[in-house]
Amino acid sequence: MRDIKESSGIPLYFQLKQIVQDKILSGEFAPDEKIPPEAQLCNEYGVSRITVRKAIDLLVKDNMLYTKQGVGTFVSPHKLIRELTKIYSFSDDMIKLGFQPSSRAIEFGIETAAPEDAKILRLPSDDLCVYRIIRIRMADNEPIMIENTLVPHYLCGDLQQFDIEKDSLYRILSDSFQLTPYEADETYEAAMIQPEEADLLKCKRNLAVFHIHRVGYLADGRVFELTKSTGRGDLLQFKLHLATNEANFSKHVWFKNKI
Repeated sequence: MRDIKESSGIPLYFQLKQIVQDKILSGEFAPDEKIPPEAQLCNEYGVSRITVRKAIDLLVKDNMLYTKQGVGTFVSPHKLIRELTKIYSFSDDMIKLGFQPSSRAIEFGIETAAPEDAKILRLPSDDLCVYRIIRIRMADNEPIMIENTLVPHYLCGDLQQFDIEKDSLYRILSDSFQLTPYEADETYEAAMIQPEEADLLKCKRNLAVFHIHRVGYLADGRVFELTKSTGRGDLLQFKLHLATNEANFSKHVWFKNKI
């Protein structure tokens, strides 16, 4: 067990933070497990309550702990890495991460595309219709994202015959319409959740969220998808690895809290 050393020159609260963090990462403190109370930590490591509180505050800020008023402090769910270096399918990636993916369809129908959407999707002038698919995306039945997707009608005229709640949209497009996703552009923007979004995602109303804008392309350059998503900020975290030109390496990963 790591000891706290007053002579190390490292603040005591930071040493305690590292000790608790190591216990979390090693699995000694399990997700959603209540950590020992302040008094016990004081006695065990020979530090003051102020030191314990500072250490806990840092771990809460790092999203490794969370508090319940009047109950105690608990270990936050672990985070899993999701790589974004290539085009991805939500369903396939959730399975790879060890989750059971599922979807709940809010809307699935045909409509005329708005002029700005028609331009992004590069719709032909003789067919300006799109399928609008709004789904709640879930992992182990926990709602984490609202996806609002537009797919050009001219590419897949009978898409509505498929069950987009039970199957991956990308798999349907690829297997049934020979529309294999090739590449995509995504942008991310931080925002505050709207009341109706909080209701759909079953989360608190003062939550920060990610707005994700995605345009997907086929190998021949045709646009097959325009998706605008809202992802829960308490479950999603993004990390970007940067490198110099000499390193010739760049990696973009998506951390998702384990439900």
